[in-house]
Amino acid sequence: MAGCATTSGPSKEVIETGFLSDYSKLHPVKGQDGFLGYVAPSAELKTYTKIYFAPVQVFLSTKSDTYKGIRPDVLQRICDSFRAAFIKSASADYQVVDAPGPGVLRARLAITGLQPVPTALSPIDFLPIKVVFDAGRAAAGDSPRLAELSVQIEVLNDQGVPVGGLVASRDSEDTLEQNDKITWKDLVQIVNTLTKTFWSGLDKLRAESAAR
Repeated sequence: MAGCATTSGPSKEVIETGFLSDYSKLHPVKGQDGFLGYVAPSAELKTYTKIYFAPVQVFLSTKSDTYKGIRPDVLQRICDSFRAAFIKSASADYQVVDAPGPGVLRARLAITGLQPVPTALSPIDFLPIKVVFDAGRAAAGDSPRLAELSVQIEVLNDQGVPVGGLVASRDSEDTLEQNDKITWKDLVQIVNTLTKTFWSGLDKLRAESAAR
């Protein structure tokens, strides 16, 4: 969100799902590899002290060779856990509310490019999400495997006008064991980075708006 200055760092391909109002405004976020964002020049946030997080949307991978099935209860668990992480880490300057309304910012969250995998009868903790291979190693044999999460976030004012957007694709810092089983715990480090970037960006925007 904040500090969306252009930088030459590498970024992963943006999946234009149509979730964001405008993808053409996105620029690399300085100091955050894998993050793209934008801020509306006219964004006025100084009067906002409340924020509402809309239910999470999920966009499955469009790759033709990927499995498309996922159990509704598993999908709901992923969405609930993702949304809860943003609420739990809320900035002290904002009160998280249960519904949009006057004087309330609205944050829209989406998980994009989700790649389900076929599930066997396995413990409920495992999420049927495809792992990715460490790009620095051969994608075969005992190559380290990583969890990956791609998201898109848009913040709107109480009139429904977008004031900022964020696209991020992050790999986990820790490699997984040699299997295809991912738990929510494997994604926590990625989600924590996302929530920290979101809230610090929103705080910076609010401070800049107040200084005008």
